[in-house]
Amino acid sequence: MEARLELDIGGNVMSDEYEPSEKAVKIVEKIKEMTGTSAIFIDRKPDTVLPSLTDSKFGGLPYWDLQKEFPTDSKGRKMMLLAQINFSDLSAFDTILPKEGMLQFFITVDDDVFGMDFDEPTSQKNFRVVFHDTVNPDVTEAQVQALELVRAEETDDYTPIFRQAALSFRVGTDYMDTSLAEFPAVFVQAVKAVTGEEIDEENWYQYFEEGTDDDDYMAEELSGLGHKMLGYPGFIQFDPREDDEELQCYDTLLLQIDSDMGEDGEDYVLWGDCGVANLFINKEALIKRDFSQILYNWDCS
Repeated sequence: MEARLELDIGGNVMSDEYEPSEKAVKIVEKIKEMTGTSAIFIDRKPDTVLPSLTDSKFGGLPYWDLQKEFPTDSKGRKMMLLAQINFSDLSAFDTILPKEGMLQFFITVDDDVFGMDFDEPTSQKNFRVVFHDTVNPDVTEAQVQALELVRAEETDDYTPIFRQAALSFRVGTDYMDTSLAEFPAVFVQAVKAVTGEEIDEENWYQYFEEGTDDDDYMAEELSGLGHKMLGYPGFIQFDPREDDEELQCYDTLLLQIDSDMGEDGEDYVLWGDCGVANLFINKEALIKRDFSQILYNWDCS
């Protein structure tokens, strides 16, 4: 993806513009060693690759099982597709995700907050996550077009999707973002392991010297931003689960869609002022293929 961050082949942020201290580099490497976990990173294919009805994609015309009722919002309007993941594209990866079927993420049309509910972030009144156990190859584009659906990239309504894009997937190592509630404890442990120093967890963010690149280097090296599934989430503001016990059961990042600008300077995805969206699910529910309870959040600067 050509987003605000430059990523290496593992999905990690490259920080060539910084000149961190040797100590900061060692601490960051220790944190990577402590927190590294597998994730599936999502890339946009070139514009010349037009996604088919059943391809994995952002935006575009959704596949739909014509035997099912199409999702509608709280006003009875048909929702629009933001993302579609065909799990056959991920079948070679050893993860807890399904090996087949399709996951779709829909939101309401013409909504300033893109279907998110601040008071009930798991209420799928104006967003919907749909899982199809199987994909019927006989469904045609003409049949789906007959449903008269709004396409996110074609509507004049407010939407985070500006252009459709076919998607590809790769497995890489993800690291804990500095915005997560667990990070201060991890940082304290890493500092002790590298330097022998014992520091106060409450003031961990004051450890590196002012006027150096160390803090910025660490934030980018460990950034949780980008399009992905599983791994660690990234936030612009804060983790909505942090201070809400009822939300802490949503322990698995099902899908993250980041703001994403193309090589031509035009947006593919834009969440408010360059934000990021997260969909969380309980791990056991994911294993059972139960997508009825999803935490949807997005934030921006």
